[in-house]
Formats: sequence, C-alpha cells, structure tokens
Amino acid sequence: MRVQRMLVPLSLALMGLSGCNVYDRWDGGEFNAGPVDASNFPPEYLGGGNRLRAGSGSITARASVSPTGPSYFLFSLSTTQRAAADQLLVRSNGKAVASAPTPSAFLFDGCKAPEGYSYDATRDDVPYDQQGAIFTALPVASYSLGATPTSSYVPLVQRVPVTSNGVDCQKYKSEKTVVASTELGVSLTDPVNNKRFGISDGTLHALAIIEPGVAVYRAGETSKTSTGVGPQKWGWFNQYQLAYIDGGGVPTVEGTATVAGATVPVLRMKTQKLYYPRSAVTGVTAAITAGQGYDVLQARRGEANYSPVCELITYDAGGPLAKSALPKTEAEVLELAAQAGTQLRAPATGDKYVYCLQVE
Repeated sequence: MRVQRMLVPLSLALMGLSGCNVYDRWDGGEFNAGPVDASNFPPEYLGGGNRLRAGSGSITARASVSPTGPSYFLFSLSTTQRAAADQLLVRSNGKAVASAPTPSAFLFDGCKAPEGYSYDATRDDVPYDQQGAIFTALPVASYSLGATPTSSYVPLVQRVPVTSNGVDCQKYKSEKTVVASTELGVSLTDPVNNKRFGISDGTLHALAIIEPGVAVYRAGETSKTSTGVGPQKWGWFNQYQLAYIDGGGVPTVEGTATVAGATVPVLRMKTQKLYYPRSAVTGVTAAITAGQGYDVLQARRGEANYSPVCELITYDAGGPLAKSALPKTEAEVLELAAQAGTQLRAPATGDKYVYCLQVE
C-alpha cells in the first residue's frame, strides 16, 4: 500500500525535528509538505501504536450485535472532559469551554476533479476527486514517563463553510491560502493584527484527526482482507497531510447555566443512546463494555436521532442470553427490559459517554 509506505518515513523525519515549530517553516505556494508529526497525538488517535514509530497502529470500527446494524469508530472523552462537571458542555456564554476546545476547520462544498479521474490508493498521495478539510489545530497529548497520557483533544470542530466555485480538488492545503484566496467563497473576520480568520456557521462536526500512517478498517476487516485505506479521509494542516474520520454533524441543544452568579446561555452536545448488556452473555466470562460487539445503537447516520456522541446505557436481560438471542434494535432492548422488570441505567463505573463516529 503505497500511501502508508510513503507516510511512514516522512513521519519519522518530522519526528526528528525537535526544538522548533516545523509547521511554520514553509511559505510560498501550496504543496504537499508531507505528513503531520503525530508523535504527540493521544494514544487512541495513534491507533494504539508506538508514538515514535509511525504507521505502527490500526483503528477498527466496532460492530453492532446485529449484522445489519451500524458500525462505528469509538473514541473516549478527553481527560479534561471526563473531569468536567458537565461532560457534554461545549460552549458557555458564546465561547468554547476549556474542557472541549472546538477549533475551526474549513469544509468545502465540492471541487473539480481531473477529467476521467479515479482514485488509486497505490498511486495517489490523496484522492483528487474530493477536497480534504483544512484544520487549524492538531491533537496534542502530554506524555510523562510512568504516567498515563493526558489530553484535552476532542474530535470536534467548528465548521467554516467554503464555497469552492469549481476550484481543483486538493488545490488548497492551508488556512493561510484559503483566507487569502479571491476565488473561494468564505466569510472572514475583520483584520486582527493584520490577520483574518474564517467565521464558523455555528455548527459542530465530529472529525477525528488520526495519525496518517495508521491503517483504518471497517468492522470485520483485517490486514489480510483490507489495505487499511478507505474509511478515513485526507485533509491538511498548514500544508501538511493528515487523516481523519468523518463522523458528520453533531446535534446540539441550547440551555442556560449559572456561572459566577449570573445566568448565561450554554450549548451542549445532544447524544444518541448506545445500549449493551450488563447481564451475562453465554460463554463470555469478562465484563462487557461498549465496543465489544454486543451494542445496539439508537440511530444510523442520516436518521433523525443520529449523533456521533453516544450515551452509554446498560440493560439486564433477566438472566444469561446467548449472543444470538440478544436484542438487535432499540425497540427490542426496551421490550426485553420491560418483560424482565429491570431498569435501563448508565454503567456503574467508567465512562458514561463516548464518541461513536459512523462514516458514510
């Protein structure tokens, strides 16, 4: 697979550039400056690989209990979100909260592909029949010897919509050139210290930036059945190439909260429910958690209740069930709980929310 073979040595080269911000080294016209340095990405976004050995990890979508149910890519809440009093809060009084920074990303409405073009992963560095999102910030984690890494990174961005006006796909690779462009349609702020910024349309999108050399598999795929290229998309940060998993828009709900004695408007993420059994499954001795193949998701992407943020709900079947006998839909979960006379509830320990990105 040419894409990953090419990205690995370039990533290693970048990792050797310490003591300076390599992303400020390039100027002039747009070009592919190679992959971003992912050595300080949080572990989940490295696919569990060695952070100093690019391309050593992999990310696989989690299957639902139903063979026809939606699969999803599972990411945990950040360290700061887990510690927050309100884990779903994203804005307070019109500003992003510290536990959930949501930097801007430029999302294009389309682009012009070369005539007769068809993407070939063994030939092309990126697909040239689509325009990748342009990000303004990268994931960052803090690593200390003998300690669990910590991070405030959340896979959320504020969308800055860009009208492409038929420009060539992948022509734009940085915030700087988008802002300076006279051929694109994009709303910009007034200059601040001679710099302008894109204006978000107020919507949040779940775009999980991952190490670009990581293999990404759909549920049921392995390195023997897939190249590891397909579910992810390719985007840019200051001309550097990155990969991301696109989970779509994040529904939100407005409300109010009391901050320093004053009532202020707040914005919270709206979730969908992810059910899994807390009662025994025949033949399974370990404790069951989300992502192990026993899940029922409330909605598919494109349906009214879809969200790339899931609230974890456990159910008790009233006794051990074989996997084949577990409920396959939300309606079956609710019916089973009613028949068994048991309650639906959050997990007794651990996370109560996760990111659950379904890709198109």
